[in-house]
Amino acid sequence: MTKAEALAIIRRAYGPDVADSVADQLPDRIDPDNDADAELLLGLGLTRDGLANALGGEL
Repeated sequence: MTKAEALAIIRRAYGPDVADSVADQLPDRIDPDNDADAELLLGLGLTRDGLANALGGEL
């Protein structure tokens, strides 16, 4: 997914403050199935399960 797509999901799940705080740390393209990208997201406190739960299971 693109950085913009990821930020839109984060914004919906956690709000604009969290999205703004992680925006500079995200690469232009993010693959949550890629170990390096998944580790980056985890380091930011973002997991696929956490996002899905925050969105009510929408992912």
